[in-house]
Amino acid sequence: MPGLWPTLASRALGSSAYYVISPFLAIWLHSTLGISVSLAATAVGVHLLSMRAGAVCTQFVVVRFRLRAVLVGGYLVAGAVLLVPVVLGLDDPASWLAVLAVNGTAVSCANVGTKAMIANGCDESTRLPAFGRLNAAINGGAALGPVVGGWLMSATGRAFPLVPAGVFALAALLAARAPGDVTATPPTGGGEGGAARFGLPGRQVLLWAAVTATLWLAYAQFANVLPMYVGGSVSTRVISMLFLVNAILIVLFQGVVARRMESLARRRGDRAVLVLGMVLLAAGLVLFVPGRGPAWPVIFLGAAVFTFSELVWSPAADTLMAEKARGNSFAAFGFAGLIWGVAESAGGALGTAVAGGTGDNTWVSWSPFLVAAALTLLTALGIALAPRGPVEAAAGPAASEACPEPSGKAL
Repeated sequence: MPGLWPTLASRALGSSAYYVISPFLAIWLHSTLGISVSLAATAVGVHLLSMRAGAVCTQFVVVRFRLRAVLVGGYLVAGAVLLVPVVLGLDDPASWLAVLAVNGTAVSCANVGTKAMIANGCDESTRLPAFGRLNAAINGGAALGPVVGGWLMSATGRAFPLVPAGVFALAALLAARAPGDVTATPPTGGGEGGAARFGLPGRQVLLWAAVTATLWLAYAQFANVLPMYVGGSVSTRVISMLFLVNAILIVLFQGVVARRMESLARRRGDRAVLVLGMVLLAAGLVLFVPGRGPAWPVIFLGAAVFTFSELVWSPAADTLMAEKARGNSFAAFGFAGLIWGVAESAGGALGTAVAGGTGDNTWVSWSPFLVAAALTLLTALGIALAPRGPVEAAAGPAASEACPEPSGKAL
């Protein structure tokens, strides 16, 4: 699907820009601007929450525009708002809370708009590889951002926000070349009970988002809990290597895994792909348990298994969500992002509190990983045994329109 490259490239740049500043935001606000630690932490929370929930809050306005305009506008606003405090010399916490809320909301709109564009422009046979490539683009940008961000923060001082602002501008330029000009508004009569007319997802979408929230609760055990869990056994450099391994494996093997999963999906359906990914995810979580003892190198094996699980379940979950959206993709992915974000935040907070509450290598400290693995396996079992819904049953190999080539139909 070469026609998707501007969309994927803009998403990679948007991800990179966000992660240039996000991991270092609290440090920069405190050390460079003199904002207190508590207010800096609040600013980080506002930034994360708006990035997850922003699209939900603005969808009633956004659905009036075409998706390409949503992408371009989201990236432009995300970059432009970072220039305001730098140009005006605003160092007070209130200004930065407002700036970060707007930035996160704009990024959220662009992120959800990208998924909606792929969902609306690909049929059932091409969504899985398209979302696989999107996953690789997101993680490629997310891997590059923190690597560059730490050095830039030290080198640029108060001008640090200018760097992500420039990258967001480049993302907007690429998004303007994205194929297609579809609206985010679903067809008249779509959705359930007329809810789609108002940009609200149907009950199936909300139920599916709630069921798959287990994935994000489990994901938080790697992204948030594992560093705290192994912090007393290994250096921060080793912890950084875990995330680097995760990003490198995703970029290198996304294509290979995607082809294998396409074959499985044709034979067994997208649900089988998702269930396989969840089983691998649970296995990776269990392999994190030895991380607090002398067998801590096993966590690298766990990180590899966890990474391959993400290559499987992430595109599959998005593909199934697109099927259930019934054309109302922006609202579906917006609300799903909110539900998944709440699950990720809760899983990260609870897991960190438990893992950090004791320095012992006991079942209590293991429980975040074991409980998350058990919940993931139970969810996988439920998905495997549940009857196919009407949307899935109606989805066949034939399609009205596939993802475009550069000279083919637009998204």
